[in-house]
Amino acid sequence: MLISMVKYYAVCRLTQTLLETEEAITNRWCKTYYSLMGFFLIGYLIVFFSLIYDIPIVGELLTGIIFFFGAVFVFVGIALQTDMLSAIRENHERIVEQNEQLHQTEDVTIFALAYLAEIRDLETGKHLERTSQYVGVLVKNLVDSPKYSSYLTQKYICDIVKSAPLHDIGKVGIPDSILKKNGKLTAEEFEVIKQHCEYGANILKTAEQKLGFESFLRIAIQLVMSHHERWDGLGYPHGLKGDEIPLSARIMALADVYDALRSERCYKKSFSHEESCMIITREKGKQFDPDIVDAFLKTEKVFLEISNTLVD
Repeated sequence: MLISMVKYYAVCRLTQTLLETEEAITNRWCKTYYSLMGFFLIGYLIVFFSLIYDIPIVGELLTGIIFFFGAVFVFVGIALQTDMLSAIRENHERIVEQNEQLHQTEDVTIFALAYLAEIRDLETGKHLERTSQYVGVLVKNLVDSPKYSSYLTQKYICDIVKSAPLHDIGKVGIPDSILKKNGKLTAEEFEVIKQHCEYGANILKTAEQKLGFESFLRIAIQLVMSHHERWDGLGYPHGLKGDEIPLSARIMALADVYDALRSERCYKKSFSHEESCMIITREKGKQFDPDIVDAFLKTEKVFLEISNTLVD
């Protein structure tokens, strides 16, 4: 009985600690339950010693009292447990709601940061929304492939979709004279543009260092640094080739190029969806990972729908 009292007290205290409030569990129920526990402990000790020493004090009245308070004890125990479970459920629902709000705030903050770079280029329009959705379509299609199914966890999918809007955040470090140039860039100017990959990765690395845990920024850094690498090794900034390029960057590369092809710029006309598909298909095994191109061709109608829905 004493052990049960100690354990039940520990459970109540733990529950109150988890709920971070003293009012969450009705203290009246707790005190009543502890009092009944004490009463039963005393009653059992009396009965125990009376039986051992053959003391005739266990009569009908004492037995009736013990049984009566036994019923009350059970009722109070059930009420207390119900109260605890209800408080825990309400606290859980509150935590779930707070987490959802936190995720939404995080997503909005990410888009706000990404727009710091995109807003300097007035022609980009809804580029961030479109490419983010393209990335989601591609990665979800790759999940069905045995080659990637074990790697593409639900967390990975969430992280890469969340990271996609940040792919060009490094453009904040590129001078307006180059970024907004109305015409073809010189070789020297293009070398400056290339630096946006490393600028962006360094920005995110600085943010990651402030965290004491692994976050989506790990994938975001890979994606930002390497989304201009090419499957054939002719890309930048490090000339990575094939599987040396992180999967997140290979996915982002195709999504980014498709959107660039479909968008009109001061230096180019927009391509039709059919023309864009042909260009991407020709670059299979050259600019793009063949597996990513195959995933694109399986989902190209979804790409077209997104492109037509999120028009600049």
